[in-house]
Amino acid sequence: MQPEPLTPAQAREQLDTARREATEAAALIDTLAERVREGDSEITGEQMAGQKQLAELAELRVTAAERKLAEAQRVDLDARARAVGDRARTLVADDSTEGIVDAAGDVLEAATRLLALSAARDATIREVANDAVAMNEQLGRSDRNPWPSRDYGFMGQNFPPVGVTAVGQGRAEAVHAGAVLGAILAAALAGQSEAQRRASEILGLRGESTKRVLDSVPGLAAALRYDRAAWDKLPQDVRNEAARQGRQPLRDEG
Repeated sequence: MQPEPLTPAQAREQLDTARREATEAAALIDTLAERVREGDSEITGEQMAGQKQLAELAELRVTAAERKLAEAQRVDLDARARAVGDRARTLVADDSTEGIVDAAGDVLEAATRLLALSAARDATIREVANDAVAMNEQLGRSDRNPWPSRDYGFMGQNFPPVGVTAVGQGRAEAVHAGAVLGAILAAALAGQSEAQRRASEILGLRGESTKRVLDSVPGLAAALRYDRAAWDKLPQDVRNEAARQGRQPLRDEG
């Protein structure tokens, strides 16, 4: 029956033991030699020769232990490499992006709706703010009375922060749709500094670089691809960027 192969830790322990025994054997030779130098006549040649043989044997055992350690390390490395290979093959075989693709579609749909609603609100507030500012001028704004429109229950400002105030009721402030979406992303990524950094990098990338990211998640680019009907309604600048992202309709579609 073959003995169980040594682990690197076991082989290293055996090597340490062999080295310690070899050191002790060599030290004993030096001790015997010093006793002879000091006049000890009881030390015989046979004793010296025998101790030297023991020391040589101990050194050979060190060499054997070193070889066992090297072999144990080789076997261990081979086993660990095979294990990682098995994990890699299992990962690739079982890899599924279905959940990511589904969630990405939901996020895109929600983000598109969020942008549209936020843009509409922003545009309405800016329009009323401009009218309020213009009316305030017509009502005779002056340094002594900068807000004659207050008598009519409103005030407006068309420079940052753009907004409209209904006196005694409240204020509506314009926020760009992109800022709203950015704030939502920041909320979703709270505490995830690396994810925040990566998201910021993606937002600053050219379309071709975004395409590489989308292509790295199988099925994601296809899920975010425009159909022909939606594509035909897009402004040209949106089409250009979406095409660089690889989201244009397939050629044989429609």
